[in-house]
Amino acid sequence: MKTRILTAVVGISIAVGLMVLGSIFPIIIDVCLAVIACMCLTEGLSAKGLNKKFTIIIPCVGFAFLFLMLYSYTAICPILVFLLILSLFLSMIFNHENLVFPDLAYALTMTTLCTLGIWTIIYLFDQTHSVVGIFYVVVALANPWLADAGAYFGGSRFGKKKLCPKISPKKTVEGAVSGFIIGTVLSLLVGIIFEAFFFKNGETVNYIYLLIFSLLGAVVSIVGDLSFSLIKRSCGVKDYGSLMPGHGGMLDRFDSVIFTAPILMILNMYLPIIVEKAG
Repeated sequence: MKTRILTAVVGISIAVGLMVLGSIFPIIIDVCLAVIACMCLTEGLSAKGLNKKFTIIIPCVGFAFLFLMLYSYTAICPILVFLLILSLFLSMIFNHENLVFPDLAYALTMTTLCTLGIWTIIYLFDQTHSVVGIFYVVVALANPWLADAGAYFGGSRFGKKKLCPKISPKKTVEGAVSGFIIGTVLSLLVGIIFEAFFFKNGETVNYIYLLIFSLLGAVVSIVGDLSFSLIKRSCGVKDYGSLMPGHGGMLDRFDSVIFTAPILMILNMYLPIIVEKAG
């Protein structure tokens, strides 16, 4: 427990520092998120032993980084997708005795999940490159993380009924409910904090829309967590990595984010959380 809390404190401190730097040099947030996506992808491929196959990991990680850094150049994105698929199939053709199609399908799925999940956060930030963009980054990360923390502590204290014992034996219904409530309430608190202390140009938060996202995000974060737990179980690993003591690897921290961030982007297209800005 102490290790888990200490790791969380260190992680939050680093994240805050990056946010401060990102408000001055926006490219820092883009690069950091791209690196995180590549780390998540590397861990995901490692779970199936594909990190040792350089003809798989190099094009996958290379695609993720280039796509996230160059996505605004719309003509380049389909070219990158085609080159990724071409390189993977060429790899399977030349290594057909050691590389089978399920490995290729797994690599493509993991690459798509990690790349597009993190891309939505970068996209939301890049729309403004301002404190509003930082708000979206914080909300995209905070909602699933707060829900996960609430589920962990609620499940540890009150958990009795197993949620999905064959997928994730430690998760309980009581923990899921706790995570749902805590994640929703604290996500609204993030909006209050930003509106009170960080928005300086007349921006206001539509709390109804933020509530809608918080509720959906808390639910979808459970789906994301269970989905990646199912992948881990099929690969026979406990965690995707050991980068963060008590938390596992980078992908163990971003598994639910990869699912909830797109929800934020989609909702924000039609129900913008920031509803007013002076000037």
